Formats: sequence, structure tokens, C-alpha cells
Amino acid sequence: MMEENQKDRQETELKTDSQTPEDGAREAMEQLQEMNRKLREENERLRSLPLKERLYEKIHVSVRTLDIFIGCMCVLFVIVVILGMMN
Repeated sequence: MMEENQKDRQETELKTDSQTPEDGAREAMEQLQEMNRKLREENERLRSLPLKERLYEKIHVSVRTLDIFIGCMCVLFVIVVILGMMN
């Protein structure tokens, strides 16, 4: 998705050649509306995903690494709870 945003920005930069101020403003507004629409679609797509998949979308590490990290955090939590109950 980030690659698409970069391509859109490059296209936006290319489209802003020397034009009349009104045409430039109108075209800039259309481009902003298009970017806003794409961001809304991306937001809706992310909302429909389960929590685990949303986390994977935001953190750019392998799924295996993230699963290992989550497992270690759960084990540490259990250890802390058990040690807390012993005192």
C-alpha cells in the first residue's frame, strides 16, 4: 500500500506543471479528494481485519518473529502473575 501512495505522490508531482491558478487549484482539489477516497478505502479495509492481522499490517517483521515475540510476552506475563501470587 505504501508503494501505491508513493506512486500517487509522484503522479501528483508530475501533474502540477505550469497551469493557470484556477486549473491548478481545481486539479489539486481533485487529487486531494482522490487521495482521501483511497485512504478511506484503506481504513475500511483495515477495520474489517481481525486484531491480529491489523497488528501484522502495521509492524513490518515476519509473522514468525511476531508470533515468537507475542508468545514470549505471554510467558513473561504468566511468570509475573505467579511470582506476584507467591508473595
